[in-house]
Amino acid sequence: MLTTPIFVSGSYPLPPTGMVMPADVQLYRTMALAFLVTICWACALRITAKTRDVVPVLVMLGGSLTVLAEAPIDVLGLCHWADINQWPLYETFGQKIPVITLFAYTAFFGGVVLFILQQFRTGTTYWSIWKWFWIWATIEAVMEPIPINLGVWRYYGAQPFVVFDFPLWWPPVNTVGAYTAAFLVYKILPLLNGAGKLLIVPIAVLSGDFMGNAAVAWPIWSALNSTAGYVATIPAGILTLVLCGFAMHFIAMQAEQKIAP
Repeated sequence: MLTTPIFVSGSYPLPPTGMVMPADVQLYRTMALAFLVTICWACALRITAKTRDVVPVLVMLGGSLTVLAEAPIDVLGLCHWADINQWPLYETFGQKIPVITLFAYTAFFGGVVLFILQQFRTGTTYWSIWKWFWIWATIEAVMEPIPINLGVWRYYGAQPFVVFDFPLWWPPVNTVGAYTAAFLVYKILPLLNGAGKLLIVPIAVLSGDFMGNAAVAWPIWSALNSTAGYVATIPAGILTLVLCGFAMHFIAMQAEQKIAP
């Protein structure tokens, strides 16, 4: 039987138990994301073939490896995947992470990060960066409630700003992670030659997601994993959103100053 504790005053939040992964949703979502990843890889390979630049391929590989961030981020942000009848990819931190996430991370931290990086490299403006930040965050905010309400995963604890069972602090945080990864790749590229470009995979993309998430989400992570409830998580959520704004302001200022004529 599924149990989903929301928040019990004076106690630490516990993940729901008895969540069964819906077989049809798991299949169709995996197939849809795999198709999206195929498109992302096709674009990356096309750019590499046209420019003889291996960076797009390395970004896609790094995006795939970024799936290793899912378990610790889920634990800190109080997100739990349905684990019964799940197709597991790996298990750590007491979390079973499904195969679905490999394709999701490859598309977002591979494909989207590559798109952002190409914008940085070819030229962009401060407001264009902000515009695309909100486009990516909005896409996540619109798309994620569907599988959540179909039982694929669930957020628990005293989550602030919840709409359709989805805490709206997550999309800005995830998008900051993507922009941080792209910005790090862009900044270290002039320092890398030959085989040194392989460092893009672990340092820039994988670490960039961790760094971007941790830099802005530490207030809400700390509050969620306390016994204080909404008294702590609402102001912490506001602070996290403010930090997202500061992070994007810094990235947009630096990218524009570096690229714009």
